[in-house]
Amino acid sequence: MSHMDFSSWPREQEASFVVFEARNAESQKKAWTLGIALGAIVFVFMVGVYAGVEPKHNDVSKDMNMSNLTKKTNAEKK
Repeated sequence: MSHMDFSSWPREQEASFVVFEARNAESQKKAWTLGIALGAIVFVFMVGVYAGVEPKHNDVSKDMNMSNLTKKTNAEKK
C-alpha cells in the first residue's frame, strides 16, 4: 500500500492516518476472505442437497377415475 500524499494537509497530520489506512486494508482483506469462504461452503451445501436429496414423486393421476370426469348422455344413464 502506498502512503503518498492524497490531500492538502501537512505531511505530519496526514501521516497520522497511516494506522487507520492499514487497519482498513487489513479488515477489508479479512472480510473478503471470510465472504469467499462462506460462499464456498454454501455452494458445496447447495450442490450436496441437489445431488443427494431425491425429489418426492407424487403421481396424482393413478387414483383418478376417468369415467367420473366425462359427461354421460341420457341414453348412457339408463
